[in-house]
Amino acid sequence: MRLGYPKRSRQSDKVKVQVVLSSELQKNLQNINNELQYCADLITREFEVGETKKRKMALIHLQGISNGDMISQFVVDPILHKWKNSNVDNLSDLNFFNELKDNTFDVPQVKTETEWNNIMMSLLNGDTAIFLDHQQKVLLIDTKGGQFRSVSESTGQTIIRGPKDSFTESIATNMSLLRYRIRNKQFKMEMLKVGDITNTNVVISYLEDKVDKELLHSIKEKVENIKINGVLETIYIESLIETKPYSPFPTVLDTERPDVIAANLLEGRIGLLVDGSPIGLILPATLPMFFQSPDDYNQRYIVGTSLRLLRSVAFFISLLFSACFLALITHHPSMIPTPLMVSLAAQREGVPFPAIVELLLLEFAFEIIREASIRSPRVLASTVAIVGALVIGQAVVQAGIVSTAMIIVVSITGISSFTIPNYSVAASARLVRYLFIISAGVAGLYGIALMFLFWLVHLNTIDSFGVPYLMPLSPLSIKDNEDTFIHIPKRLLKTEKKDVVPDSSRIRKKQKNKMGEENESNT
Repeated sequence: MRLGYPKRSRQSDKVKVQVVLSSELQKNLQNINNELQYCADLITREFEVGETKKRKMALIHLQGISNGDMISQFVVDPILHKWKNSNVDNLSDLNFFNELKDNTFDVPQVKTETEWNNIMMSLLNGDTAIFLDHQQKVLLIDTKGGQFRSVSESTGQTIIRGPKDSFTESIATNMSLLRYRIRNKQFKMEMLKVGDITNTNVVISYLEDKVDKELLHSIKEKVENIKINGVLETIYIESLIETKPYSPFPTVLDTERPDVIAANLLEGRIGLLVDGSPIGLILPATLPMFFQSPDDYNQRYIVGTSLRLLRSVAFFISLLFSACFLALITHHPSMIPTPLMVSLAAQREGVPFPAIVELLLLEFAFEIIREASIRSPRVLASTVAIVGALVIGQAVVQAGIVSTAMIIVVSITGISSFTIPNYSVAASARLVRYLFIISAGVAGLYGIALMFLFWLVHLNTIDSFGVPYLMPLSPLSIKDNEDTFIHIPKRLLKTEKKDVVPDSSRIRKKQKNKMGEENESNT
């Protein structure tokens, strides 16, 4: 099995015996020990309460994922203070159980459970279970806790102005960050269990009055039908539910900012949260969404518009600039001004490699330095960057391996890719850039034009849960283009921005009607 990516679950050859909750305390404790055998974090504490007629009970929880201070203060202490030396002779077993449930614990949630599998799942989620002798039901107390990273500023999606909080690994904290922003009864968060072994909590969030019901049903069905041993990060969910998993461009938007998910929920989209991951998913997603940043809306509209246009231009620079430079100096030198061409030829006079090999070597070296600076420890990241800059910037030029102009081109291309807010699209653009470079080396500008056409055709064939990937550019929707490249002030908008998802439903209906008409004509 590959480390970090669990295999798809398969039916076990062994028949598992179904455990049934018993009315005997010792038998239930024995079943607990059998189920959680060799679990060092299992805590069991037995009590005897009552002055004359002793009532036996046991408190069970898992250390680490439950709040020990809360258990001690609000569960154990009330039992000992109220029932340790109390006279319970006049109470029947059922009345004692109800009295214990209703008037003992100072906690928000206490519930009764009779199914063994539900009891075990609650224990594994951090709840505390109280078993009573002669009772075939159990008290489950919400004592979830554990050590989690506190809410801090986002490290992957930084902004200048706006909220500084970001998601953490605790799904309860992430849900509260969303609820804090959308205090409306239409805001829904449904929790599902995914992973046959890990039993990971996955939350589907949406606004009931804005979401497309057909889309919501489709996504819930896909998540519920996931068959996998474990879910450790949102990428497991993303890779198993996205519609085009083999495309280099992502069809699900990932973010660690709760304000981004809240803003997209207001437009009718759906958010996914996975327990243990600080990354949330937004779907459906279109390509223009990956170039938008919260700073576009937190700044004045003129500044926000200029920054968004700058990012769009930088994306095409990172995609095409190095390929166009290679095509000009290799196949179309007559298109370059004569003084510049003379300077470029003088720089390449001692270079032993063809221009395409020189460009690919520099791109490969730039990727190595980028990856090394990301993976190396923080104390060494600056050292790696400095050494890489010295090696590529000065040493290779003095050695005559590459030309100065080629270093400038690769540097501009690499820096332009850093302006894209979403890392997934930036990584996809870097991969596609190599295809443009190879096309430019083979056929010049004609090769770039042909590859660009193939790229556009590929983007037009992608959809994100029924929504065209290039929407609202293709198919063109003028009403929805008001927030694609130019951010118009809200006071100038006559109506609220229309949702993308209802338009996708209309498109799907048109496609179904078209297919029905074709079938009728064939018949």
